[in-house]
Amino acid sequence: MIPIFRPTIRRADMDAVLTRLAEDSIGAGTVSKEFSHSLAKYVGKRSGISLRSYGHALLAAFRALDLEQGARVGLSALAPVSVYNMIAQAGLEPVLVDTDRQLPVVPSPLNFDYEALSLSALYVGSRLGYVADMENLGHLRIPIIEDISEGLGGHTGTAGLGSFGDMTVVAMEPEHIITAGGGAVVLTSNTRRVSALTALVDERIGEPPLPDMNAALGITQLKQLESFIERRRDIAARFVKTVQRGKYRVPLQGGEGDNVFFALPVMVDGSPREVEKYARSHGVTARRAFNDVAFSSGSLQDGIPSADASGAETETDGEGAGSPYPNALAFASQMVAFPLFPTLGKAEQEQIERVLATLP
Repeated sequence: MIPIFRPTIRRADMDAVLTRLAEDSIGAGTVSKEFSHSLAKYVGKRSGISLRSYGHALLAAFRALDLEQGARVGLSALAPVSVYNMIAQAGLEPVLVDTDRQLPVVPSPLNFDYEALSLSALYVGSRLGYVADMENLGHLRIPIIEDISEGLGGHTGTAGLGSFGDMTVVAMEPEHIITAGGGAVVLTSNTRRVSALTALVDERIGEPPLPDMNAALGITQLKQLESFIERRRDIAARFVKTVQRGKYRVPLQGGEGDNVFFALPVMVDGSPREVEKYARSHGVTARRAFNDVAFSSGSLQDGIPSADASGAETETDGEGAGSPYPNALAFASQMVAFPLFPTLGKAEQEQIERVLATLP
């Protein structure tokens, strides 16, 4: 069975890690700091820290912004529920906004009234590798937390993802673009926030740092990042053509942006469950693209603030009745993700293509 995600770790990567660690410690030390610096340089940031988990990194990013307690932070209705939880844990108020109509990312300020929400900050994720309108979002005059865990290597046409946010977060779980066996990095160019982040890293009283073993693997991954991204795009080009010959579609980035295919997202008109079942019967894992998202009934309580496509604030009952985020609901109910990762072999690609060409 071909899985949705497969860690991009090769024997050469492991050999490089073992060689690197022969002279260093397995705990957190110089290698962890080197990795943070290298990734910061890649995305155009001054500095950052490497932490042991994605949750710790998100919490550090929100704390480093030094927002007032109860400050309102906007996020997409399709953001991971962990993001919603970390905003709340930081003592801030999450405010859900509907997604763009064409792509599962927050809408452009050209089409959405963010000012009406009185936000103190905005979380912008690159869901499934898609690129939001970062240039215009940067004109909102509020801090942007840019999460490029699924979109590292993406480009707006003028600059790479990760270079726009006041804080940039990059997770490195097995399914992400960089696979370092877990952990995440928080990056910034603001001198004061660099100091705040550094002060947060402490194994005894602060956020646990990323072990050198994971950081060493991250360094080897970063060196191969461009080839990984090119491989994803080459495979995606084949898969998209196959889907386009059928009755379903893959949302395309459009404009000058250049997305990274985190997985292959297919919008289906019929039953996603039937599509998933059909794929599995032919040896290919497929699943809903958006599980455990911020607007899911299990993550929200009555009265959570949210905003519709005009920016007008409403309240949700947690079940989506009279939903203020119809675009997000459409993506969540119709989008199915198929495998697309750099280590897909030729036979596996052909197997996936056969499934895509004959979807029910």
